[in-house]
Amino acid sequence: MDKFELIINNTDSFMDNASQSLDSELRKINLPEGKIEEIVTSRTRRVVCDKILGIFKVGELISTFINWNDDIDNEIREAKKEGLLLEYFNRCNKNESSVLELKTFLSNPQGNTLFNKILRILDDTPPDINLMAHLAEALKFIINSDFVSMFEEHKYALALIEQLTPQALTILADHHSWPDFPLTSSTSIAGKISSDWLDAFIGPYVRGRNISESRLIERIRNSMNELISKRLVQAIRLAGNRAKVQLTDMGSSLLRYVSKAG
Repeated sequence: MDKFELIINNTDSFMDNASQSLDSELRKINLPEGKIEEIVTSRTRRVVCDKILGIFKVGELISTFINWNDDIDNEIREAKKEGLLLEYFNRCNKNESSVLELKTFLSNPQGNTLFNKILRILDDTPPDINLMAHLAEALKFIINSDFVSMFEEHKYALALIEQLTPQALTILADHHSWPDFPLTSSTSIAGKISSDWLDAFIGPYVRGRNISESRLIERIRNSMNELISKRLVQAIRLAGNRAKVQLTDMGSSLLRYVSKAG
């Protein structure tokens, strides 16, 4: 497994290996005997109150942590960028035209700004394959559009994507699997259900996806609630005390960015 695969698919293992290298660096900066008391007394006692800090040169300790964190952060950021572009090229069949389109996009002020916005969304989350897939789809959609004239629209969509968890984006992209569901008691306005319908929907949805683990069900509930709170979805009344969830206009617009089947 190369470093990219290790970081993306086994982040915990990568961080464990990295922490061992940090331990090795920390062992190199033990203070000579007789200097410990000097450090403690030369600073406020609350600065170096932990016994572990007391055996290190404080300046070198801080520098070691900062340098180690910078190195790990850079490696993870590069791996996420690589994952994003691999996902993008997979969607474009890795042909020559997709390379030229990406080059044109990055060379354009508006395109470069949008690309960096996508990278910032990646930077703010741990490595996540689903998020990379959604952002690669967004990148492809934006590149294939008139991204100069649609700059503000794309920027708004990316800002909305940034507010959603990867799980919420996945459920949005899975809209074709949303089932009808029974709703015996509800209030509605012009056919749109205004009372709480979330729990009534979650049961049929998770059963249809063969999901029974309570932890996953709760995550799905929270993710769907994100979509509701952002007004990306709504429930409408059907005949026979049944209802269904559908995308709002804003939800339909966002779907184009995160799902090729949108």
